Amino acid sequence: MTLETKVGAFVLGGLSLLATAIFLLGDVTFEKRYVLYGQFSDVANLSKDAPVKLSGVEVGQVRSIELVDGGARVIMSIRKGVDIYNDAVFSIGSTGIIGSKYLQVDQGSRAKGVIPANSTIKGEDPVSIEKSLTLALAKVEKLLDSMMKEGPRGTLTDNLSETVANVREMTANLNDLIETTKPQVERAMGRTDDITEKLDALLAKSNVMMASLNTSSGTIGALLNDQKIKDDVKETVASVKEAAGTAKDVFGRITQFKVYWNYDWRYEHAVRTSRVDLGLKISPRDGRYYYVGGSNLANINDQPRGSKTDYARPNQIDGLIGFEKDWWDVGFGVIRSGGGARVTVKPFHKTPGLDRLSVVAQGHDFGRNRIIEGRRFDKPAYDVGAQVRIQKHVSLGGRVEELAEVPRYQTWLKIMFEDTDIAYLFGMVSFGAAGSKGRSKK
Repeated sequence: MTLETKVGAFVLGGLSLLATAIFLLGDVTFEKRYVLYGQFSDVANLSKDAPVKLSGVEVGQVRSIELVDGGARVIMSIRKGVDIYNDAVFSIGSTGIIGSKYLQVDQGSRAKGVIPANSTIKGEDPVSIEKSLTLALAKVEKLLDSMMKEGPRGTLTDNLSETVANVREMTANLNDLIETTKPQVERAMGRTDDITEKLDALLAKSNVMMASLNTSSGTIGALLNDQKIKDDVKETVASVKEAAGTAKDVFGRITQFKVYWNYDWRYEHAVRTSRVDLGLKISPRDGRYYYVGGSNLANINDQPRGSKTDYARPNQIDGLIGFEKDWWDVGFGVIRSGGGARVTVKPFHKTPGLDRLSVVAQGHDFGRNRIIEGRRFDKPAYDVGAQVRIQKHVSLGGRVEELAEVPRYQTWLKIMFEDTDIAYLFGMVSFGAAGSKGRSKK
C-alpha cells in the first residue's frame, strides 16, 4: 500500500469519526418534523432545546427564541403526525416551583381543525409570583370594598360583626362552663393526689405483708399460711396497684391534649380561582396527632375564570393519623376523599433563619381511574410544595399539584393557631370516657 493510500485512508477514517461524533453529540435527527411559531410577550426564562409537551407528552422541541417587535418569538419543531388543533392553548410550564421550563400545549377540540405548518400562534403569558401577589391584593381590596357596600340587611361588615359578637357570646358561655367545672376538677385532682399518697403508703405496707406471706412465722404468717387466703391477698394487692396506675393516667390526660386550627388558602393561577382547606389537628400526646377537615371548600356553582379547565373536585374530606418530631412529620389516611400519605420535612432545621423553610410532598388516590371534565385521570395525584414561616402562626409559599397529570401552580398561605378551650374539652371527654370504662369494669 502506497503512502498516499495510507494518508487517504487515515483522513477518511478521521472524517467518519468526526461525522459520527457530530451525529451523536449534536442535535441531529432523521425524524420528520414541521415548524410552528409561538408569539409571547414574556417567556419566563424558557431556553433553547426545551421540550414541547402536548397534554404532558413530549412531542417536539424549542429550536430557538427570537426577539420580534418587542416580544418573544418561539420557534418549535413538532413531530410529523402530531396534530395540534386550532383552539389549543400554548403556555410556559415548569417541572416544579424552581424547576426547568418547558412549552406546554393544552390540546383543543378536533372540530376546530388542525394548525397548519409554519403558522404563528399567540401564546398565553406566564403569571409571575409578583403579579400573582398583586392580583391577590387587588382581590382582597375588592372584597373589602364589597364588605362595606350596603345590602338588604346592612353591610357585610355589620353582619360579620354581629356574627363575631354571637361567637364571642358563645365562647363566653363556654368559658363560664369551663370555669364552673374547673373547681370540681381541681378538687378531684387534689383528692386524687391524696388517694395516690395513701395508695403508696398502702403499697409499702403491702410489700411487707407480701414478704410475710411467704413464711409461716408470726401470727399473720400462720394465719395466711393457707394457700387460698394467700392467693386472695395477692390478687387484691395487684388490683390496688392497677387502680393507682389507672388513676394517674386518667387525670394526666386532661392536660396532655393540644388542638390546632389549620387554614390553607391557595390561589390557582391557571383557572384564576382560590381554594380553601380547613381542619383540626388534635394531638393527644407528643409525637402523635390526628387531623380531620375538608379540602377544596368552595361553592360548587362557582366557575373558573382562566382559559384552562378546572379539574379540581370541590368539597373533599381529609382524615389523617400522623407522627411528628422536631424536623419531620408523616401522616397516613384520607387525603381529598382518597387514600394517601403526606410528608413534611425541614431540610435546614439546624441552620438559624433557614429553619423556617418546610418542604411538603403528598400522594393520594392511588387507584384513580375516572373522567373529570372530559379528561381521563388514571395516575395517582402527586403534590409538592414549599413554605416559609413568616410569623408564629402564618406561613407563605407555593405548591404544584397533579404532577403526573396536569401540573398546576398555586400560591399558598397557611394559618395555624392553638385553641386551648377545645383542647381542655377534649381532655374532659377523655377523662369522662376513661372514668366510664373504669366503672364498667366494676
